[in-house]
Amino acid sequence: MRIVAKALIGTFAALAVSLAWSDSQAEESLTVTIAAPAYWCPYACDAAGSRSGFSVDIARAALESEGYEVVYKNLPYDRALREAENGRIDAIVPAFRGEAPDFIFPADAVSLTEYCFYVPEDDPHRYTGQDSLENLRFVATSGYSYGEEMDAYIATHQGERVTLIGGGDVSNRLRELVKRERFDALLDDRLLFESSQNRVGLVNAGCLEERHAGYLALSPQEPDRSNAIARAFERGFKTIRENGQLGEILEMYGLGIEFVPGLSALDRGARDCVAIDYSVLG
Repeated sequence: MRIVAKALIGTFAALAVSLAWSDSQAEESLTVTIAAPAYWCPYACDAAGSRSGFSVDIARAALESEGYEVVYKNLPYDRALREAENGRIDAIVPAFRGEAPDFIFPADAVSLTEYCFYVPEDDPHRYTGQDSLENLRFVATSGYSYGEEMDAYIATHQGERVTLIGGGDVSNRLRELVKRERFDALLDDRLLFESSQNRVGLVNAGCLEERHAGYLALSPQEPDRSNAIARAFERGFKTIRENGQLGEILEMYGLGIEFVPGLSALDRGARDCVAIDYSVLG
């Protein structure tokens, strides 16, 4: 029993030292580097512009309330994933758990995404489930997760009915490919698509049922550091939610509480928007 007790005490002591070490290590380097594509506005916008994007602003406000400095830069999503995976940057935002399963995620999400199909105005195609895709050739963005069912469909039909593209300014390239009749439709984030001026000539043809929470996804390369940042983000998120700063960030982008999971009308500064005028977000 004494041996077991000593072993347990040693385990708890090591755990305490590990937690203390990770927090102190993170505090030695209080700068957190976050990357996202510039074309993800209003989630993440041009780093050189007047607005960084509401997901970036939420991450920055939460971490700054804990004493961190946030450096935001623009990278194509595929490259941002690789850079974070290799530890050259700390995080990407917003990211889905399914897109970066090895990454470290705080408990709180910073966005909620809905994916929809878009077709030319005179095209009768409408999405009502996977059966309705039988005669539809569509294009989408590589590196994204569209949900378990749609990911499986894309994997099965890629190169035939489905084409994936990556790199910079993907959303505008998707639109041009459909407008030039290279494809029948595109699959894209609704908020991202409908807040763009380049949506003209295309209409919403139906949305996927599943919605996706987006997170501050932290590099798996240094798990102690990333876990310490995740805990700081959670504390900071609680702070900006309670003091109304989170609601004010959404208000600044003309968004309601439905764009961040877990918020309610009771959150200070939050705006309970039912209908969003996407045209004002471009």
